[in-house]
This record gives sequence, structure tokens and C-alpha cells, in this order.
Amino acid sequence: MGITLRGRDATRAAPAGACHLIRIGDISQDGTWLNEQFVRIEPNETIKDDMFLRQGDVLFPNRGTRTTAIAWRLSHDHAIAGAQFFILRPDTSRVLPEYLAWFLRTEAAVRHFESRRKGTYVQIIERKDLAELEISVPSLAVQQRIVHVSSLAAEERILTERIAGLKWKLTNGELAKVAIETQGNPRSLSI
Repeated sequence: MGITLRGRDATRAAPAGACHLIRIGDISQDGTWLNEQFVRIEPNETIKDDMFLRQGDVLFPNRGTRTTAIAWRLSHDHAIAGAQFFILRPDTSRVLPEYLAWFLRTEAAVRHFESRRKGTYVQIIERKDLAELEISVPSLAVQQRIVHVSSLAAEERILTERIAGLKWKLTNGELAKVAIETQGNPRSLSI
């Protein structure tokens, strides 16, 4: 479980703060970072060393309706995740962190958690809901290939969306040129 900071100003941004705070909004649905410039905070209490994120930790939100996860591989010192996350520390001799994060985002996992979320205003997943999820664990080599192909597919999706946006801009730019060239005398719109 992520850290619970108490007090009114516990998570208030402090540009020179000693810690980076990871929030749910920093992670996309497909398990990529939306923002790597995490808010800095100055905790008003001592944080135990085991609460700081370590390489290979998997962050999994336990609040809200999104089912996403990401493996921590960034080099930010003194990074912490709030209580809205489960922090999973897999045995890397059996499960790659990136594979675990990928599996937690699969349709099977999404269905598992959707049927177990509790709450009306803020939905939560309990630790036992996570423990009850059956995870397929192939060999490390197969896990690595799955992670690699998944990463390539995500990259392809991003590039396809970017290309579609550029095509849309290009088409509209060309149409605007046609409108101007065929009009003759440009006039302002009178409303």
C-alpha cells in the first residue's frame, strides 16, 4: 500500500520539496507515464525507507474505475506513491515487473476487478481482491516477449493516432486553401 500522509498540507506542492509524489493521474490507461515531472512535496513526517519506490515496483491504483498498472523504472530519488496505490514488489526470479503490470491491465483482470469494486462515490479495490486474481505465469523468456510485443503495439497505436491527427490537419489546410483560391474576393463574416 502506498503512503498515507496526514495533515492539511501533506501533499501540497513544494517546488523544492524532498519527495516526488506519484498520483493516479500520472499514469495512462495503457500503463505509460502521462507525466514524468511529478509534483514535489515536503512531507511533514519522516518516511520510512521501504516506502520509497524501488526499481521494479508495480503501481496499481486501488481507487477509481480505471484498471491500469505500471512498473517503476524511473530514476527519480525519493519517489513515493500515495495511499491510492497498491505497491507490488514481485519476485523477479519468477515474474517480470513489466509483465505483472501488463497482466493487471488485461481484459481478464479488468473484468475481475470490475466485479469486485466497492463504493458508490469513490470505488475501491481491496487487497483481497488483488490477492484473488489468478495470474498466468509463463517462463521469463515468454514474459519478456509478451512485454516487448505489447510495448510495440502501444507504440504503434500512438503513432497511428498521431498520423491520423496530422492527416486531419493536412486535409483541412488543403480545403482551406481551396476555399480561399476559389472564392475570388475574400469577405469578412458579418454576424
